[in-house]
Amino acid sequence: MKCEIIKDLLPSYIDDLTSTESNFEIEEHLKTCQECKGVFDLMKAEINVENIELNKETIKPFKKLNKRVLQSVLITLASCILIVGSYFYFFEIGWKVAFKDINIKYSYQDDNILIGFKLTNGKVLNSWINHKEAPVTITFTECFHSIFDDIGDSFSYGIREEDESGEMKTFTEDDCIILKFKDKTETLYLKEIAEELGLQ
Repeated sequence: MKCEIIKDLLPSYIDDLTSTESNFEIEEHLKTCQECKGVFDLMKAEINVENIELNKETIKPFKKLNKRVLQSVLITLASCILIVGSYFYFFEIGWKVAFKDINIKYSYQDDNILIGFKLTNGKVLNSWINHKEAPVTITFTECFHSIFDDIGDSFSYGIREEDESGEMKTFTEDDCIILKFKDKTETLYLKEIAEELGLQ
């Protein structure tokens, strides 16, 4: 086949539009003719560059779309974290209670000294008790009422008045409970409470 015919067929050959017989003739000619082989390589390189540029242009909108989707996901996630965090702070965990907003009363029931705490400002009372340290520490927080609220505005802490052997316990100067409020820390001495209740 003449070079002019091969050169005319090369674009169709590259696009895989030529017949099997034509493909065979073109491939045999390219093996022996360096000029046509050079034209073929140049055409193929130009098509590859065009495809790369076309792919880049096609991908650009998707890159923008992916950035928008990622931004939307991050904004949604941040909003959810903020909403859930705000809910837990305002309706579950709360902030420390001022000492003036708590009434403390003592009573004796079923061999237990009961210390009752009542929040007087209409909010929900939370108590965080630390038994790991001696003396026991109770930190009070308050929060708003929610539809899931089952705590209320009161809390009672019980202390067994008998020791492990069943004998009446005698409290010493060291037996106490530490109460932590927003504006102060209060110490309740169990000996004084037992004396006030007439137990010792």
